[in-house]
Amino acid sequence: MQWDPSSILAPSHLISIWNRIGKFNPLDLDSAMWKEKEVLLNWVPVAWIVLTEDFPIFYSLMNRYPDSMAKGWSSHIEPAKKFLQSHNDLKQRVIKRLQEGPAETGEFEAYGSRKKSQDGWSAGNETIQLLFHLQMLGEVMVISRSSNQNVWGLTDYFLPEHVERTVLPQEKLEEQTALRSLKATGVASESDIYRYFVRGRYTDIKGTLTRLIENGKVVKVKIGDLPTAKPHYLLSEDKQELDSIMSGEWEPRLSLIPPFDNLITLRDRTKRIFGFDYILEQFVPQEKRKFGTYVLPILWGTTLVGRIDAKFDRNLNTLSINSVYAEPGYGDDCDIGERLSERVEDLRSFLGADKILYGKIMPEKWRKFLSGSRP
Repeated sequence: MQWDPSSILAPSHLISIWNRIGKFNPLDLDSAMWKEKEVLLNWVPVAWIVLTEDFPIFYSLMNRYPDSMAKGWSSHIEPAKKFLQSHNDLKQRVIKRLQEGPAETGEFEAYGSRKKSQDGWSAGNETIQLLFHLQMLGEVMVISRSSNQNVWGLTDYFLPEHVERTVLPQEKLEEQTALRSLKATGVASESDIYRYFVRGRYTDIKGTLTRLIENGKVVKVKIGDLPTAKPHYLLSEDKQELDSIMSGEWEPRLSLIPPFDNLITLRDRTKRIFGFDYILEQFVPQEKRKFGTYVLPILWGTTLVGRIDAKFDRNLNTLSINSVYAEPGYGDDCDIGERLSERVEDLRSFLGADKILYGKIMPEKWRKFLSGSRP
């Protein structure tokens, strides 16, 4: 899942986990990442929490970096090579410092000069750019977090010896990444798979999907009356679960989906499959925001039926639901309003807030469940 440190409500990855397993202690995730090392924080090239058992996938990409950026990031390959070639002395200085022990990002800011980023991803400070590239090469990694900063260490010092370091053949690598994409998204088009997980780092996505279909690991599916000529794909092992849902054996529930959740992280896929337009308006000027600053879509069963704008005021220890919106055709469904009230209460409990404060904007039929302040 994508890592997100935003604190307007809670980090997106924590809400994603809460949605799936219920209330948990975030310190357990810290322990799994930094102590037990069952999962890792890795850039591919955006920040993901990934399974340590999948390290051969990332090791293979690291081994071929920057050429492993492939077609999806081809414009960044040559600048990355030039940057690494021209900053070898700085690299040796950073590595030497990390051989002495872990260091926070802030410690490195004085190491290099500040200039416009050459790679288009990282901050202007040369050392911060270098840390990004060294991470993509697999030489360093984030081994902890402190005061909202990354703590860096040498990969070989941090990872246990039993973690498999195998370079996969390109075909095997692309098959594994495509399977992980489908496992996370459930159903996806070729373009969705290409842009998810390793984000465009494929050399032959069409050939990869053809092989996976031929060996029985993936099947083509049609999504209802979806008006698109694009074929969609599903893991063969998930077909039985899909059949169970279609037969009515599945019990729907209501979830609040954070901005970078696997379900909606590909915005055009969200529009295509769910008919739901979603923009993270946190980065939109306030006067142009339509629904709010930090908006979570409401998933009811298999349908996105609305959205809430939420904020956790830590000074007042209050969960504020600034506004609630229903999608057309769902505002009169009182069952959704009641279930939403229950789910917001679950969220309050997870965050440890003392009370819930609702704003005035909400569907009229839901108001009796959501209005006012609740201890």
